[in-house]
Amino acid sequence: MVKIDDWNDPKLMEAILIWTGYGDSMSPRRDSSMVVQRFGSEATKWISLIELLEDEFYESKANFESANMQEMSAMVIADFRKKYPEVPDEITKALAWCYTFDNR
Repeated sequence: MVKIDDWNDPKLMEAILIWTGYGDSMSPRRDSSMVVQRFGSEATKWISLIELLEDEFYESKANFESANMQEMSAMVIADFRKKYPEVPDEITKALAWCYTFDNR
């Protein structure tokens, strides 16, 4: 499990949104270069953290257990919240968007 000191760190939220493309792209982009462009020398820290969080998010079996996309999204978020109850909604929505897109 990844240790997050501050889930509400605006840089964490921004880095995840930039990396995933959530709210800005038609499909997930997972673009590390955009995180580098925005955060410069700090980017490596954010990219490594985001990739670890994504790996943990994808440990869910919601794609096998859900009846539809909405249920899959709710299930994968619930699975992640068991590990990280304090995670902001915007982060789980961005990661669930990637997960459901990959498992449609």
